[in-house]
Amino acid sequence: METKGGLLSRLSERILGYVALAALVAGGIALYQAGPAGRAALWEAIWRTVAWFVIAAVLPWISQLFIRRLLEVGENWVGVVLIASLTLVNAVAGLLLIGGWPAGGWAWLGALALLALAGTYNYFVCEYLAERSQ
Repeated sequence: METKGGLLSRLSERILGYVALAALVAGGIALYQAGPAGRAALWEAIWRTVAWFVIAAVLPWISQLFIRRLLEVGENWVGVVLIASLTLVNAVAGLLLIGGWPAGGWAWLGALALLALAGTYNYFVCEYLAERSQ
């Protein structure tokens, strides 16, 4: 991607590109060097993460079916309940996919960060659907 910036922006684009390439190569080498059990565990974690991202991405768009009825109420608490319930479903789906509570501090931090990201995404999609339906 070419930007209008000068030398510094082009240099930073190249550096970020090489960092991403190095991360991909390092991940490929780590996957190659892991044993069969390690590879199986890694692929299982990858498919569970992708499944959660798909659930989290599709879920708020389903509210398009009933957003008009919610807007007819005209109260803010309806939007709060909608976004909270979508985020709760995301949390339950995540817990079911990982098979229980996160283990360790980094796992909790990652789970809470992803849940905050999903909640923000739910808010933006619901706002978009509400504007579009009026």
